[in-house]
Amino acid sequence: MAVPQDTFFIGWTGRAPKAHVSFLACVGVAVLVSFGAIGMMLGAAIDDPSRNLFGPSVKPEGWQGDQSFNGVLTLKPYPVLHVSMAPGASAVRSMLLSGSGKRGGDVTETAHRVTAAGGLLRRGDIDMLVVDDSPVVQADLATPLQAENLGKWRAVGEICDGKCYPGGMTPGFGLAHRACASLCLIGEVPAIFVTAAPVAGASFLLLAGPDGAAPGPWIHDMIARPVELEGEVEKLGTILIFRVDPARARFL
Repeated sequence: MAVPQDTFFIGWTGRAPKAHVSFLACVGVAVLVSFGAIGMMLGAAIDDPSRNLFGPSVKPEGWQGDQSFNGVLTLKPYPVLHVSMAPGASAVRSMLLSGSGKRGGDVTETAHRVTAAGGLLRRGDIDMLVVDDSPVVQADLATPLQAENLGKWRAVGEICDGKCYPGGMTPGFGLAHRACASLCLIGEVPAIFVTAAPVAGASFLLLAGPDGAAPGPWIHDMIARPVELEGEVEKLGTILIFRVDPARARFL
């Protein structure tokens, strides 16, 4: 009867037992595969860096035309085009407007539905339409939009400009972008508040002062830094407007 030959381990040889070699090799492969999978999952979870003005065109699903949109224009706190499929219909998307470079949209018409065309920037639930010229006035009168008050909120986040954050620059947020954001906001590009947690289901708010107009110069010192803001939130079209009380704004 043959006697089984057990593996004999000699510690001073510097060689692992044969039975352990396969086990260690499997563990090594499993660790490498696991780290690769974790890296892919973490990469997929990173916030969409958006497409900038130099990338391919971004067309909203279900909308026709080449970067041309029709809807009702509102001017406070900043120009916003509330896109709808027909006069009197509900807004399906509210788009911030800006001009080329570091300046806001030069628009004044609110009595009629308008058509605006330009480069569309999109990131999450933010749409920014960069127009070089004022929207073209159409013949049909616009139905005034009514804002819905959502109450008083306190939120934590970062003040950014609504052009670079959706893709005008990459990255369009954080301290690395502070100087650029300051110039954009001085040029009256819409100021937005990117929240750390959703507010009424939205991850960004269009900033306004207590009177509903554009916020004052107090925001410039708070750009690109973690801050806490408090004020009234209202919904206009599909966008949320944050009427901030400057006296209650603070750094974190």
